[in-house]
Amino acid sequence: MRTMAGLLVLALASAGGSWATAAEGCAPSGDLQLICGPEAVEDLDRVGQTKWLIGSGMAEGGKGGHLRLIDTAARRWENLYPAGGPAGARDAKRFPDCAAEPEAQKFSAHGIVLRNAGGGRQELLVVNHGREAIEYFAVIQAGSKPQVQWIGCVPLPQDVYANSVAPMPDGGFVTSLFYRPSQGGIDAVFASQVTGGILRWTPGGKVTEMPGTQVSGANGIAVSHEGRVIHMAAWGTRELVRFEWNGDKLSKKTVPLGFAGDNLRWSADGKSLLIGGQKFVARKGGPASLDGWSVVRVNPDTLDVKMVRDAGPKETMQGITVGVEVGNEIWIGQFRGNQVGYFPRK
Repeated sequence: MRTMAGLLVLALASAGGSWATAAEGCAPSGDLQLICGPEAVEDLDRVGQTKWLIGSGMAEGGKGGHLRLIDTAARRWENLYPAGGPAGARDAKRFPDCAAEPEAQKFSAHGIVLRNAGGGRQELLVVNHGREAIEYFAVIQAGSKPQVQWIGCVPLPQDVYANSVAPMPDGGFVTSLFYRPSQGGIDAVFASQVTGGILRWTPGGKVTEMPGTQVSGANGIAVSHEGRVIHMAAWGTRELVRFEWNGDKLSKKTVPLGFAGDNLRWSADGKSLLIGGQKFVARKGGPASLDGWSVVRVNPDTLDVKMVRDAGPKETMQGITVGVEVGNEIWIGQFRGNQVGYFPRK
């Protein structure tokens, strides 16, 4: 049950432009500090080299989800979208198959990523389960803080449940096909069955699945080497997979993680990947329990894995999905619950 203080924080956060800070019952755990209130912040990405993080927000309890704006210096957050920001401005030429902005009550933001759109501009790509599409937003600097403006979307094929998204150099994207609802859904992932691979969209084309990329529970995804190298977490088998294309030839390397790797984020210097994920015992219908989590740092070429933080089942915050470097800290989100955390970078 939420306390009155916790409800007050949520009420403040629901009003566009109102800031929320830590709530009662949001106690630190060792050097892990918490900010409570934003629900289901499954993914986080940093706006350039600034203090700002954008977080996703999945729909829960019959309520629509959100995008969140987090001020890592002031330790506070607010709703970013939908929250009374700039009206949508659809780019019909770029997104001819997407006629309207997302419905607020159905919006459910899962994986997100920021891309450099050239000329000092940034765009935000969002996996939206409200209509199973990749939404595009322009990032606008409004006064002292960023805002986002919806500009279009790319609908995904039928019978697809996507997870994460990463930009490609051509302005398109790759997104991970976590599972197909008609082919066992999440239970197929828990059974470590092959459930999907990488979906790619090139501007002006259709979304298609890339041959040879199929894994169990395709999750976090990251692109490098001008699109020739794609790293992806195989959540169902607790592995990280590195795909590389040389012409039409595909090579594949795999390394075990020891936990269910979720989202992938490049380090601030671009030399390593941070992966956050969960430890649990799987059973049909979902985890039997959440037994802790890990954040690791991975060399993208050798796939050497270095533990950054390994947490047990008694850690206050559970269900960790992502780790993002901001200065001397690493910020983390979770797939359920109402916490965002941060701890010293090591």
